[in-house]
Amino acid sequence: MKYHLLAAFAVLCVATPSRAECLDEIKAMMQAHLASGPYHVSMDQSMGGTTRKIEADVILPSSFHMKSPEMEAVMLKQGTWMKMGGAWRQMPAAMTGAMSGAMKMEIEDGMKNVKNAQCLGSQSIEGQNLDAFIFDSNANVMGTKVISHITAYKDAQGRPAIMIIDGEAMGKKSKTVQHITYDPAITISPPK
Repeated sequence: MKYHLLAAFAVLCVATPSRAECLDEIKAMMQAHLASGPYHVSMDQSMGGTTRKIEADVILPSSFHMKSPEMEAVMLKQGTWMKMGGAWRQMPAAMTGAMSGAMKMEIEDGMKNVKNAQCLGSQSIEGQNLDAFIFDSNANVMGTKVISHITAYKDAQGRPAIMIIDGEAMGKKSKTVQHITYDPAITISPPK
């Protein structure tokens, strides 16, 4: 019996990627995400007993069109617009620079600060089997420290398809579930 347990442990050790290999897999997945081109993300974010749905088209490194029941925003290199009171308003140029820099820094900081990486292998989620990873990360988002515990599910092209993020910022906890669809046909234009 003792030898069977030792043999099983040895097989498990060989079959399970080391933390360094797992970290490399997570970084490769995020690099594939950054290089993937346009994508759509549907998010359900829960915080303080309230859940809100956010839909966004994103073209990294600095463009998005985001909609929620409360607001709508478009950011491009040439400017940022927000829909308030039913009318679109262009924001000051400094806001575009700050938000664009924040998007880039959040991704870079988040990947530099990955800890506790674990590769879980193929997992069943929402009727499909996807390779899963869990890790902790923290990033500085527009001057606010954000701590996250992330479960990521990778698609067949090695990009994140579903991400579940348990986060904390300024003492408030949140949970965000993201579904990511990659689509080269997505374009983002200034609002009319």
